[in-house]
Amino acid sequence: MGASREYSRLGDAGTYNFAEVTNKSLFAKLVLPCMYKDYKTKALEHCIGKTYRKSVEQEAEEANEGLHPAWKAPPVVRTFRWDVFLSLYFCHYHRAAPLLFRQLRREVYNIDEDYYQDQFTKPLKLASGLGFSGSVFFFTQNKDYIIKSIGRRFEYIFLYKELLDPLADYITHNRDTLLSKITDVLYSFDHRLGSYLGVSPSHFIIMRNDLTRFDKGRGCKKWDLKPPNFFEPTRDLVPDRIKSKAAKSGLADGMDEEIILARKQKADLMSLLERDTEFLMQKEIIDYSLLLGRYPVDMFGEVPQPESFFTGVRSGDGKWIYKMCILDFLWNVKQLHPKIIQAAGTALPEQTITTQPHRYRTEFLKMMDDYIEIYDG
Repeated sequence: MGASREYSRLGDAGTYNFAEVTNKSLFAKLVLPCMYKDYKTKALEHCIGKTYRKSVEQEAEEANEGLHPAWKAPPVVRTFRWDVFLSLYFCHYHRAAPLLFRQLRREVYNIDEDYYQDQFTKPLKLASGLGFSGSVFFFTQNKDYIIKSIGRRFEYIFLYKELLDPLADYITHNRDTLLSKITDVLYSFDHRLGSYLGVSPSHFIIMRNDLTRFDKGRGCKKWDLKPPNFFEPTRDLVPDRIKSKAAKSGLADGMDEEIILARKQKADLMSLLERDTEFLMQKEIIDYSLLLGRYPVDMFGEVPQPESFFTGVRSGDGKWIYKMCILDFLWNVKQLHPKIIQAAGTALPEQTITTQPHRYRTEFLKMMDDYIEIYDG
């Protein structure tokens, strides 16, 4: 069926059946995206959902064929399929290490598997304000999970070749870690026009979102924290009045109040951060951040039990609940792109993406130590 005949069936926004597009002509797959304003969003949403219509057992059976291992990261091997070769947005995703991630969900994260699978059978929500990196973000309908694209090649190469397997082992043996709870990784190594043009992602990570329902009108706040002592060109050279909204959203936040903790709470938190950042330093990772949220104790009428810094702890003065996790730990200094950035940045002051792992870790821990105020009341 030609593209013009397909377009005649579009009608009002949202009425097109994207499930049918995988059966259409290659020409239609090229032309339709130009005719439908929400095509990219709907196509990605359909392809992600299609992946979850397969059971983990089905994914594992396919994995045993060799290209998609069931218990470890997939090999980075390009594949070819005619039905997606000229596609801009359609993609056949696989779940990386499906049995490994199911084990993490069940035994480490304590996630009900049926509930988890059900979240991806419902329409996803595209996040607004996608930030400076250009990543695509979706939320599940109740915002319990975040689906974030990995667009930079050096990041997903590092994830599959060096990080995924040791990360799963680290999380299994350190269940109180503050590293974000990655519940799945979706990938495709098919040759695709959309991938080469950079208009649609071939890789996504899915994470638990424990900072949901943070209502600013009810006293909730969130910060995305990175060490402030590094030079940041967009922040330090570009005047605020001419920065774009996307540029501003891509910058780390400044902490405008103290984190109020009891003395033992601070010791426990710093111990966790020291251990987690030691792991990241050993993997030669920089540029990660701490996502921190706080809300009034009386907002939900109860304190999470058992308390943890990931699910929520009461502040030292009893007024707030703090939640936090470490995000964005895919910038490895040994990859080619970071090496080029590091070499090109030698003429500028030290930045979060040009420093060394031990130096970044030191500044990260100093930042957190400075932001915490001991409450002895």
